[in-house]
Amino acid sequence: MSIKKIAFLILFTFIFSCSKKEDFKPTVKLDSILKNEKLKKDYAEFRFDNIYLFSGIEKKESFMKFSREASIDDLVLMTECEKPIVRCFAFKILVEKDYPKIRELLFRHKNDNEYLDVLHPPCVRMNEMVKVYMLQQLDPFSNSKRKFNRADYDKVVADFFR
Repeated sequence: MSIKKIAFLILFTFIFSCSKKEDFKPTVKLDSILKNEKLKKDYAEFRFDNIYLFSGIEKKESFMKFSREASIDDLVLMTECEKPIVRCFAFKILVEKDYPKIRELLFRHKNDNEYLDVLHPPCVRMNEMVKVYMLQQLDPFSNSKRKFNRADYDKVVADFFR
């Protein structure tokens, strides 16, 4: 191999490694979130009834109850949890509560590339990235008041996957 080719490969590797996105880093452990005994009890009841994340969960009584009981501050903190399913549950509830800073939270998770199983009844189970699940909650066809229009959604998707 010539010196020019080697130098080009080194430069290309350097540029590529510098432009690599850093993955989302959770900042709290679930145990520390659940030190609040009331939240711990409400969360335990909710999770007992909802082992998986699934489409249509917002219609379940246990989801609605947990949504009523959990504070905005607790839910925002839960979006920082080390467990991806907890981040998604909390984000979904914040969308349902019409949280005004939901897009800021979404962009905080731009590099949240952890995978989790999402059930789509009656029998489909998909492995999705956390950021994909969160994006879907604000897609143009969602029921969210804070959803993106088609053009903005396409820009966000392109930005999240570049």
